[in-house]
Amino acid sequence: MKRIITIFIILLSVSPSYSIYTGKVTLNIRTLKEEIEKKVEKTEGVLTEKISDEIEEKPEAIASAIPVEETGNRVAVFPFENFSDNKDALKYVMPVLISHLGKKGVEVVDEASLSDYLCNKRIRSTGYVSRELARKIKDKFKVKAILVGSIISFSTGKNPEFGILARLINPSDGGILWADYASATGEDFTGILGLGRLSAVHSLIPRVMDTLFTSFYLKTLQRETGHSYRIAVMPFQNNTDFRNAGMIATYMFMVELLKNPEFEPIEYGNIRNLIVSLRIRNRGGLDYENMNVLSEKLGAGGILVGVVDNFTQGAGASSAPKVAVSARLLDGGNNKILWYNSRQLSGEENIIAFDWGRIRSVHIVAYRVVSSLVKNMGLRQWR
Repeated sequence: MKRIITIFIILLSVSPSYSIYTGKVTLNIRTLKEEIEKKVEKTEGVLTEKISDEIEEKPEAIASAIPVEETGNRVAVFPFENFSDNKDALKYVMPVLISHLGKKGVEVVDEASLSDYLCNKRIRSTGYVSRELARKIKDKFKVKAILVGSIISFSTGKNPEFGILARLINPSDGGILWADYASATGEDFTGILGLGRLSAVHSLIPRVMDTLFTSFYLKTLQRETGHSYRIAVMPFQNNTDFRNAGMIATYMFMVELLKNPEFEPIEYGNIRNLIVSLRIRNRGGLDYENMNVLSEKLGAGGILVGVVDNFTQGAGASSAPKVAVSARLLDGGNNKILWYNSRQLSGEENIIAFDWGRIRSVHIVAYRVVSSLVKNMGLRQWR
């Protein structure tokens, strides 16, 4: 169709001074040519937009559409933990995540091969990785890093929501090379007159991924670790009805601690192994004996424990999300509290006018609470 229209335009261009007469209407050929070109551009735009929509609706196609060359920057991507209420979240999120890694120049280990290996090793939890397993993955797949993380929210309602936490692990020593968090709702993109709002979670996922990987660079794979104050973040106690609120807070603290150059959070996989071997069941606190053992085994200067007392989603305009967290930093070697603080925040506290500034996601509120606590920890003179 486009070829026929183009030929017609060329023919018309030969005699631009002629006019076509139809009754009383005079249509200049030059004008007719311009109109036809506009129609072609408009049609192409609609087709392009339609194709883009189809790709967003089927995220599986995104990863396979981007060829990843052999770069020497091999990364093993573990299936993320799914803390959301949508059991199909991984099916939509992981292909987009792998696609973004490809754009960053990262070569991702074949998913099927990695999955078979983890099954053979009977690895059930893939949201974290121990030092021992990381070394085995390195030797088996010749990787420079291992990516682990959690999907903390994935909803497809009227106001879609998506949130994700990710950590890049050094397989040589089990240290965290990079970590970040990103979350958003469809209404977060609403501008003047209600324009820009995203109504589908599949349109939201790429936007959130862009934010997550903004801080990710290839040089991250060569980042050195072990020069800051090492902190072991224990699982936070969840005193709320919100499922997994304690672990979400735990991972958020690890992300924020890594962003502070004074701190080095220890990968949770190493902590988890000791929790199991020491049979530590209580969360939110530690006895002196376990404090000493954890500090010695993990090489940790401090041990962070805490409690999530409020993690309320809210109900649209009628009530805002609310979060309350308290945390303590313990000196495992000297059996004393180095730092303590608590923080609570509501999604309504930053409203400017007409709901502008309102936080609609409880996870975004939670991350602001954690960020505030870590900032306060860094300012205090406790070392």
